[in-house]
Amino acid sequence: MTAGLFAAALLVAGWSGVASAPDQTVAVTVSRDGFQPREISVRRGETVRLAVKSADGEHCFAVDDLRIEKRVLPGRATVVDITPDKTGTFPFYCCLETGAAADKQRGRLVVTE
Repeated sequence: MTAGLFAAALLVAGWSGVASAPDQTVAVTVSRDGFQPREISVRRGETVRLAVKSADGEHCFAVDDLRIEKRVLPGRATVVDITPDKTGTFPFYCCLETGAAADKQRGRLVVTE
């Protein structure tokens, strides 16, 4: 398939190759003490960009229900773009922690209509 036909096929399929700009950006900090903020509210169908930074070491940002798992390394933000297609409350957590530490490193993404 030539490049022109491939691009045309992508357009017909509804994918332009250009990510939509986020409707909002939320700064999130994760540390051994947990996530700040612990609750993030977004609207269904709107894109939110999470700029996740570590305050003290390597962490993870995971939302099982949305199939998201990203490493968060010290010294740089990990960008996570989310466009939820369903409403509800979706827990997020650090997937590197276990036991009592894991209980502290939890939050929730609340998606409304």
